[in-house]
Amino acid sequence: MKHFFFLLIALIILVACTSSIKTNKEDKLNINQGEGQITNPTFYQNKFLNGIDFFARGNEPNWVLDIDFQKGINFSTMDDIKIITSSIEKIKSPDTVVTRYMAHTESEEIIISIIKGSCQDNMSGELFNYKVKVEVKSFKEKDYKVFNGCGKYLYDYRLNDIWVMENMTGVELKKEELLKGVPTFEFNLSEMRFSGHAGCNRLMGKIEVEGSKIKFGNIAATMMACPDMKVERAVVDALNKKEFNYKIENLKLMLENNSVKMIFKKVD
Repeated sequence: MKHFFFLLIALIILVACTSSIKTNKEDKLNINQGEGQITNPTFYQNKFLNGIDFFARGNEPNWVLDIDFQKGINFSTMDDIKIITSSIEKIKSPDTVVTRYMAHTESEEIIISIIKGSCQDNMSGELFNYKVKVEVKSFKEKDYKVFNGCGKYLYDYRLNDIWVMENMTGVELKKEELLKGVPTFEFNLSEMRFSGHAGCNRLMGKIEVEGSKIKFGNIAATMMACPDMKVERAVVDALNKKEFNYKIENLKLMLENNSVKMIFKKVD
């Protein structure tokens, strides 16, 4: 009986450890978003890596939408509606809160409205940043079928980390000449903000990340004077209210636009 008791205790400890290890692995991509957490971040990361820029879903009936702004859309419902297009067209609109897209197949038309505003999935409770309306009809039909739900722009969740600058166009980086060393930034995707320094003063500001693009807002900085401010001025001027394409490969982050290219390495 005593042997059985010790065996039972050992089994409980083993299960608890295994569960803890599994949780740690799954939490690697867990990022807080607002008051909750992103549900299944690995799911969204895989979609992004497969080229999906925007994802949406809705209920009653259940439907799913994937948008690749370069290659088209994939829309499907539980009612056997399935629309796959090879292109997508943005519809001009004076409304800055709503972005509309249109696409066609040989027999169907689809219009997608992406409305900026908080949206909660009424089945899972997951929070999204956009409300989505999908209108679908065949060319034989007079009226559109309308589907409402929630959506989000996808991005590379690996950006949510600390990065140290290795190289910048037109700037010579010498760690020993900079009071705080080479520029270092931390991206916080849950709050869509960044912070860090560019060799001297502390910098911070808002960011917008959609797909493979990142846009910096107004950059705020402390006002400390340093012996060499050339690097800091160059970094602030390059980032302030500017948009970049970004890419992450082999623990390196590259920010690039028509004016400048920056390369960072991930801090372990």
